[in-house]
Amino acid sequence: MSLQLDLFASADPEPAPAPATFTAATPRPARPRATATTTAPRESDRRPRPASSHDLHAKAFALGEAVTNAWHRAHGGSDIAVPIGLVAALALIRQRDAAGPSLQAQILGLDGVELIEMYRQIWAQHWAHRPDLIDRARVLHEWLNDTKTPDKDRVYAVRCVTQAALKGGILDLTGHPDPYERAQTDVLSHVMMLLRSNSAQQGLGEYHTPPPVADTIAEISLGATWALKEPEAGKHIHDPAGGSGGLLRAAAQMLRHRGFDPADFQWSMVDIDQIAAACASVNMIVWGMGVRVTVACDDTLVNPRAVEDAMAHARAVIAHRDEVLGKAKIVAALRRMQGLVEQIAA
Repeated sequence: MSLQLDLFASADPEPAPAPATFTAATPRPARPRATATTTAPRESDRRPRPASSHDLHAKAFALGEAVTNAWHRAHGGSDIAVPIGLVAALALIRQRDAAGPSLQAQILGLDGVELIEMYRQIWAQHWAHRPDLIDRARVLHEWLNDTKTPDKDRVYAVRCVTQAALKGGILDLTGHPDPYERAQTDVLSHVMMLLRSNSAQQGLGEYHTPPPVADTIAEISLGATWALKEPEAGKHIHDPAGGSGGLLRAAAQMLRHRGFDPADFQWSMVDIDQIAAACASVNMIVWGMGVRVTVACDDTLVNPRAVEDAMAHARAVIAHRDEVLGKAKIVAALRRMQGLVEQIAA
């Protein structure tokens, strides 16, 4: 079966290592890219503000409830990174051809082995494109690295969560060609918080800013600042306790309302929770935040250089990706050559 799947529909261009020109404690703006627009955008480029995003936030919350119920009904287990990772993978894709066969119907028609393989391919191919962010999201997909055939109970739970997410409208929320539409709400925040028990949240001290509140905070704080001075491309926007990236999402949407492209800015955030940082990393791709994004999983109170350390790690991951893909190209070339030799010899 050939899925109507566009794996890189929501991915950004291949990233270059970001220069470590600031600290997490006192972030300074990075130099603008040569192609960045440093003048105010045209009025025609500005995004009209939606009348209300309440319905989309409510739909994302309902999707989180459906996924949580499906995972527990299927006795999926205590590893909540698995169902969160399934929703995250679905958020990274969209239908290649809007007029083609329904991608949702095709995914729902896959058997257990095919479904697991689809998820492996989504993560693997996005790793090839954005290794820095996909590596940070490792906790959400590392269970797929097991080459053994998953047991029937795990396959059943995966199918239940997949069905709940698709029928709950994940592709409607994150499958748009336009990143502005994909960033209208934070699906992964709801999924994560609903799957995580109250005691676990309290133990972690984790309380994510609800998307409507994040919108309001951005409106008040950034709106007041930008009312006095228009934002400039290349500036650095940082959140020291980012969660799944909700405040950065709200800031990016405000920039779009003003006619700017968030990819022309530098973004960074830190969160101490591994799953939250993983969700934020996926969200940065889904929301079209550009290549100059750094997500650190650290404690800013203990390590004021958390973002710089994350940048160094990202550069190492990108170098490793380049090495792996370079070797893969050499192997592919040798195989093609061997095939030609065999054809000539025949």
